[in-house]
Amino acid sequence: MKTILTKAALVISFLMAIYLFSYCYVEALRISDTDVDKKEGGTFLVMSIMAFVFSGLTYLFI
Repeated sequence: MKTILTKAALVISFLMAIYLFSYCYVEALRISDTDVDKKEGGTFLVMSIMAFVFSGLTYLFI
C-alpha cells in the first residue's frame, strides 16, 4: 500500500525526468545549430545525467 508521500514523489520524479529530457533535446538542438568551433556542452551533460537520475527515481517509486 503506497502512501500519499510515495505517490507524490513518483509524480514529481516523473515530471522532472520528462522536463529534463525535453530540456536536453532543446539544448542539443541549440548546440548543433551554432557555428562556433568550441561548443559549450556543460548544461547538456548535467541535464542529461540528472534526467537519468530522475528516471531511476521514478522506477524506484513504482
